Amino acid sequence: MTTFSSHSYSSPPFLERYLNDSLSLPDFYSLATLLRVQKREAERLVIKHKERAAGCRIRDLFCTKETRELRREILEMLSLYAVTRIGREMILTLIPTQDREELQRRFTDIRAGIELVQLLGAENVTRVREMLSKAEIRGIGIFKAPVVAVQDRDIEQLIKSNYGDFVTVEFLDSTEKAEELVNRENSILLIGEHEHEHEYDEPGIITKRVDDLSEPCEICPEFVVRSYVAKKSAIEVLIEILEQFEAIRNSELFKEVSIADLKAVLSLISVGEAEVKDKDRDKDKGAESFDEMILRYEEEINREAVRIMKTGGGAAEFRAYLDDILLQMADELMLKGEDRITLRESALDLDAGEPPFEFRRDKIESLRLKYNRERGERSYYRLSELAKQLEQQREVVREGIKKLFYLDFMLATALFARDFELNPPELIDGGLGLEMGKNIFLKAEELKGGEKVVPVSYSIGEVKLGIFGATPHPVAILTGANSGGKTCLLNMLATSVILTELGLPVPAERAEIPLLPLYLYRRKMIKKTGSFEYSMRALSRIFMREGGKVVLIDELEALTEPGAMGRIMASILNNLPEGTLGVVITHLIHEILPHISMAKIRVDGIEAEGLDASGNIIVDRQPMFNHIGSSMPELVIKKLLGRVRNEELRTVYEEIIDALATERAELGSKSKDG
Repeated sequence: MTTFSSHSYSSPPFLERYLNDSLSLPDFYSLATLLRVQKREAERLVIKHKERAAGCRIRDLFCTKETRELRREILEMLSLYAVTRIGREMILTLIPTQDREELQRRFTDIRAGIELVQLLGAENVTRVREMLSKAEIRGIGIFKAPVVAVQDRDIEQLIKSNYGDFVTVEFLDSTEKAEELVNRENSILLIGEHEHEHEYDEPGIITKRVDDLSEPCEICPEFVVRSYVAKKSAIEVLIEILEQFEAIRNSELFKEVSIADLKAVLSLISVGEAEVKDKDRDKDKGAESFDEMILRYEEEINREAVRIMKTGGGAAEFRAYLDDILLQMADELMLKGEDRITLRESALDLDAGEPPFEFRRDKIESLRLKYNRERGERSYYRLSELAKQLEQQREVVREGIKKLFYLDFMLATALFARDFELNPPELIDGGLGLEMGKNIFLKAEELKGGEKVVPVSYSIGEVKLGIFGATPHPVAILTGANSGGKTCLLNMLATSVILTELGLPVPAERAEIPLLPLYLYRRKMIKKTGSFEYSMRALSRIFMREGGKVVLIDELEALTEPGAMGRIMASILNNLPEGTLGVVITHLIHEILPHISMAKIRVDGIEAEGLDASGNIIVDRQPMFNHIGSSMPELVIKKLLGRVRNEELRTVYEEIIDALATERAELGSKSKDG
């Protein structure tokens, strides 16, 4: 047994090629079945496999739990656009990368998918997706490999290590053991070191050499054939799509796929499917198929015996008829030599022509065993030959099926990009910016009939977007009243970085995105943990790794008293690693501003215009750069002032408003002067 993929899962070496097929698609169900693990664990193994192939772990680029949760939320939303199980699994296991060449390849595929959707048109896209929805890789099902008999302990160990419990190995250490095996109904593979070491003229005993042990087509051909039968519907769908849609057939993805090769494979698979269905029927019925055949012949013989008696025929006529019918039976039962004699004896020992006629059951019993073993042997040879022919077409099947489900992935991402107005970003260094960007979760609500999303433009660091007022500070503090859209903006930035590093388009008309590790700290996490120590440990990760990062923090002020929290946040912002881009949402700007370096840090604000009659904030969601946003207390006091008639109370409210406005103006002036 070998350890699979450097994990604690042991699997027989013969499974390696089938496991790799399931990993590379990916196919959670087949992988879980082969390894006998839960589907969730199969998904984890696929992700680990992809991470090793990419040379990068998800947590290396999406460096906080909240970042990884947001990745999952985004991919689950996208996966709803796939129409196949495997298409969804491709999406859910997307791995980020900072390899620019790989990302450009992914963006090229995205553009190709969008162009294909436009070329096909809405009606044909719907037809293709309906066809795709029928493509599936089914389970291999229960199969019974031949019993493998050996007389050498080293060979026994070799078989067990290569095939595990996928085959049954019997060690022949006595004559009694050999006789017991001969009397089983299973086919038996007898393994020897040399080609003619064992020669047995017994049905169901198949001699093999040690050299054959490494080839599954020789040891468990039914498993091999079933692994292809499981893919039959997918191959049928692929052929149908390629024949009906020239745009797909001539696309870059499928231009080297041969329909003739696929049809040849499908023909072999259909033969294999019929063979395994016959075996399944035999498993359901056991030995009844033989008994039913005997009963059928007995009924036929008895009918003929009655006819002969009624027409005045005698024993000679009946025996002549019986000779003919026994020859027919011997052929149908595949009997040879002594077994044909046994069949005749089981009939001719009886009183001829005296119904009811019955074969002697003591003699028929030995024929049943040999018949079933003969059938098993013939089935083995048919399956073995089919398995070898199918394995010669392994690459045709593997590549065709992978491209079929990748087509589902391409169409899903193209339609997702269309609905959510996504575009591939430009990869840059030193800045992060979006022009006319939208939060995709708000866009999802809009698509369901909700409020229309207002696009915003925002940038930090050095970008070429030319957003008015956005000075090239690498770090920004975002201020403004609650419900003004600060968290939505932060999530839009995080989503755009995640999508970019996954090789997917982003929710903006134009976007410039750096390839940096992302550290997202969401407010709901902070409230959930409620621990100052826990949150400080989480923030410390920013400083434990060298190099630039994207750091996005949503309101830490609830962790301790405002004055202390302001100084803590100022220290974090002042000491962010070189090359880091950051946005921090806070209501503690008054506590933070005196302690930060304004050469590095910009203060932005989402400005509220007031409150409506219901108390809801009226806001311009486009941030104002180098401007402190209005606070909720200031807006509430202004609203109350408009309703108050008492002069003394009006004076109090006016003084509060003046004080808040003066403080905000002074802070704003300080931030600009700094």
